[in-house]
Amino acid sequence: MRSPLRHRCPEGDGMGTQAPPSSHSGPTKNLAAFVSRLRWSNLPDDVQQAALRHLIDTLGVISGGASTDLSQRVASLLPVSRSGVCVPGRPERFSALDAAYLGGISGHGLELDDGFRDGSVHPGVAVVPALISAAQERPVDGETFMAALVAGYETIATVARAYHPKLRQRGFHPTSAVGPFGSAAAIARLLGFSLGRTEAALGLSSSSAAGTFAFLGGGADVKRLHAGHAAREGFWAATLAQADVVGPPNVLEVSDGFGQSFAGLPGSAPFSKPPGQPFGLSDCYFKPYPCCRHLQPALEGVLAIRRDHALDPQDVTEIQVETYSIAAEHAKTGWDDFASAQLSFPYVLLLGLRFGAVELKHFAPEHLADHTFHALKPLVRVRATEEMDALYPAQRPARVTVKTVQGRHTRFFGEALGSRDLPLSDDRLAGKFIGLVSPLLGRGRAEGVLEALWQLPKAPEVGRLIADLAV
Repeated sequence: MRSPLRHRCPEGDGMGTQAPPSSHSGPTKNLAAFVSRLRWSNLPDDVQQAALRHLIDTLGVISGGASTDLSQRVASLLPVSRSGVCVPGRPERFSALDAAYLGGISGHGLELDDGFRDGSVHPGVAVVPALISAAQERPVDGETFMAALVAGYETIATVARAYHPKLRQRGFHPTSAVGPFGSAAAIARLLGFSLGRTEAALGLSSSSAAGTFAFLGGGADVKRLHAGHAAREGFWAATLAQADVVGPPNVLEVSDGFGQSFAGLPGSAPFSKPPGQPFGLSDCYFKPYPCCRHLQPALEGVLAIRRDHALDPQDVTEIQVETYSIAAEHAKTGWDDFASAQLSFPYVLLLGLRFGAVELKHFAPEHLADHTFHALKPLVRVRATEEMDALYPAQRPARVTVKTVQGRHTRFFGEALGSRDLPLSDDRLAGKFIGLVSPLLGRGRAEGVLEALWQLPKAPEVGRLIADLAV
């Protein structure tokens, strides 16, 4: 099956029958110009290294999440195409758009995907599934692919940062609301769109912004679907733009545009991007634990106290957490199912207290049904404070106090492992990838793919390497 996108456009292509680009110089046009001019060879070394690390991490979590129950159910609803493209971790081939959708769902399915704190958003699962689907449909060299990845991440960082926390406070899930901009920008850069056509893709993707945080009260599977929505809808917006479908200009800042509709901020948001702003990609985090990132600084506190004081969980009489308001909302989330448990403050902290670790196996049905956790739930008390709200989003703060029959212990964490301040090493990142991929491909094959991925920017053709992740 041929891609929904035509062959790569030359730089500076005409707009065909499409309306000419807007002459207004504002955030949307400036962002489109940044995307269309971005070149891999001009990026700083640290940004290039971060981009490669995030690609590897995201491909690993897509592969690991491809066999979850939700991914299996979604895959069963999608038509299989013998001439289509693969999704890492799955045996079938799908149309490019369906593969992007399933890849996004799979990547978000284990709560192990990367994120950007200043926008409370998950860029990788919106950008990478769209890119790997498109790259399997045409020859794409490594530098072009990686430039497109950076364009997608920076677009998401720019938009999410500008509207955070207003977007989240109004109930929207930034990954599905902002994510389509990133996947559209990534595809636009991959195919060499002109500035005008790139702006059209952004304008079109704005109409696919969607997704609320209602899943905190149950039905958390929809959160995974949000990532697939973002990957697919941005891809489709770029497809439409290439076919000369007109997108609204200045869509971020114009009256009735994205800013007003989703954050109540028409034209007044503080937009910033490189070079005026450091690359957001360098400030994206990796997840060492399979649970919501808002919970992880407090989890680090529990783990540190348990380890440093050799606590016996049976001696604990209370776990107090002071944190910021957005994180504290997760205190109400139960653990009736796998997806909800990964968002539940009480369950995750009790896992850390009981096992001294939080791993995927701890979200298995036998643990979720264990009455011990329900009996211990009253021990966990989470509250938001003005002090912590003032620190967020510059930090993701949590102060944890564990009371025992012998005394009390307190730890403060401004962030969790995997952030720029507490980086995940290349060795640990590689271990995470191998742990997720080797059950599917075998350890030897997984190590071979990983070795090739570290050299991907030099690859003459990316699609074949991505296809090696199919089972």
